[in-house]
Amino acid sequence: MAFDRVKASAKRGLETGRARVEQTRAQRQRAGLLQELGEVCYAEHTGKATREAVAGKLGALDDYERTLRERQSARQHARDIMHPEAECVGEGESLVTAARRMRDLGVGSLPICGPDDRLHGMITDRDITVKCVAEGQDPNEVHARDLAQERLIWVDAGADVDEVLRKMEHHQIKRLPVIENRRLVGIISEADLARNVDEHRLAEFAEKVYARS
Repeated sequence: MAFDRVKASAKRGLETGRARVEQTRAQRQRAGLLQELGEVCYAEHTGKATREAVAGKLGALDDYERTLRERQSARQHARDIMHPEAECVGEGESLVTAARRMRDLGVGSLPICGPDDRLHGMITDRDITVKCVAEGQDPNEVHARDLAQERLIWVDAGADVDEVLRKMEHHQIKRLPVIENRRLVGIISEADLARNVDEHRLAEFAEKVYARS
C-alpha cells in the first residue's frame, strides 16, 4: 500500500514537471505572437502595413489562445478540477442533519460516507422531500443510509475531463464524487466545470444536463 502511494506521488510529480515545461513553452510562444502583433500594429501606424495584416496577426493570436485552452482541458484530470475534502453526511446521520448541511453549503445533494471515508451513496434534497416527508416519515428518525441511491455514480481521480463530462451528462447530475484508492477525495460541481471548461463545451453540458427527459 505504501509503495502504491509512493508510486502515485512520483507519477504526479512527473506529470507536474511536464506541465511546467509545457507552460513555459506556451508562454514563450504567446509572447512571440504578441511581439509580432505589436510590430505589425506599429507598422500599420507608420503606413508600412495594412489593417488586414493586423487582423491576420490578431486572428493568429486568437487561434492560438483557443488551441491552448483546448489542450489544457484535454490534459486535465478529475483531481485537477475537483474541490477537495468534500463535505459528506454520515450514513448514520439523520435526514434533518443532511438537509441542514445542504442548506449551509448551498447544494442540492451530498455524498454519504461511512466511518472509513468511503462513498456509500448520494442523497439529494428531492430524496428527502419525496421519499421521506411526502411519505409521512419523520426526517429526525430516518437516516441517510436509508435513502442512499442504489447505483453509485462516481469518477476516478485520474479520469480526464471528457470522461467527467460524459458521466455528468449521461446521468444528468450536477455534482460528481471523485474517488482515489477507494476513498472519496473530492467533488466536481458546475462551478468547477465553469472554471476549467471552455464556454462552448460548458454550454453543451448545460443543455444535456438540464434537458427534460
